[in-house]
Amino acid sequence: MRRLPIYLLVDSSESMAGEAIRLVEEGLASILSSLRSNPAALETVFLSLITFSRRAQQLVPLTEVSAFEVPKLTVKPGTAMGAALRLLGECMQREIVKTTPEAKGDYKPLVFLMTDGQPTDDWESGHAALSQRGIPHFANIYAIGCGPDIDTAILRRISDIVLTAPDMTPESMKKVFVWVSASVQTASVRVGDTASVREKMAVLPPELTESVNDLAKCVAGTPSRQVFLHARCHRTKKPYLMRYVYVSQYEIYQPVAAHPLDDLEEGDEAALPPINSALLNGVPPCPYCENPGAGMCSCGALFCVSGKEQDSIMCPKCGVVLTGSSEGRSFDIKRTEG
Repeated sequence: MRRLPIYLLVDSSESMAGEAIRLVEEGLASILSSLRSNPAALETVFLSLITFSRRAQQLVPLTEVSAFEVPKLTVKPGTAMGAALRLLGECMQREIVKTTPEAKGDYKPLVFLMTDGQPTDDWESGHAALSQRGIPHFANIYAIGCGPDIDTAILRRISDIVLTAPDMTPESMKKVFVWVSASVQTASVRVGDTASVREKMAVLPPELTESVNDLAKCVAGTPSRQVFLHARCHRTKKPYLMRYVYVSQYEIYQPVAAHPLDDLEEGDEAALPPINSALLNGVPPCPYCENPGAGMCSCGALFCVSGKEQDSIMCPKCGVVLTGSSEGRSFDIKRTEG
């Protein structure tokens, strides 16, 4: 049996925390449901899932649709796109059945790369490793950028077909996964045709087609569009991620959300310069206890506070009992890669 291999490369960085990663899980489940209801896809399509944050890992090896199970996705700091591309090449080299004089191998694989931010590793070396294996000619790669922080110039280096969902709303994400599902099903039905794979793909939704003018780019010397900070609930000691967006009109960062995290994978703070508290306009409420304020210990840990006058509070990271207040004074805060 000739297989149609499909590789899904999904960004699982902390910037995907909250609704975004939930929408991805739902989207993967919807793709799987659609493929299982299509006899041609059920017979030929094999799926693999690779996620990348600080590291890249293949969560599911190339597996037939009937046996594929969508795993629980966990967010971590970083966007190691280069590592994901390098791992993709290794997996393809190991899993794809090549054509020989005696038998035909697998059909030309399809690769769908989904990311919401810019790479935090050496993506060019990962792309070069992929190119050295001949993957761009051996497979068809499609890049999907979600959210306001994607760098389409990088994605265009990886693929000549780039989709964008700048708002990252449930509606736009659903359209992305509907397109992926329709494209895979169309390709599975027409794998034997002589037409190019691009002609077999579903029609791109006009609102998702990449345009060089549809996204604001952050060039050197300009502020980051988003800032991410690690914090802990001082009551439960559970970790969470604070997200801020830059408001150019006021040259300040506005809090937009706080997302619960399973754990804190620290160590990436040195990769980014700290941000001064004077640039942050407030604090998102703690997602566990809804405390509206935040404090910082001398160990560098951020934690939620009630905002009321308190004689003392224990740092949820190091256990030191803190007293007093630095209200009115600015200070530097370590950032995470998101």
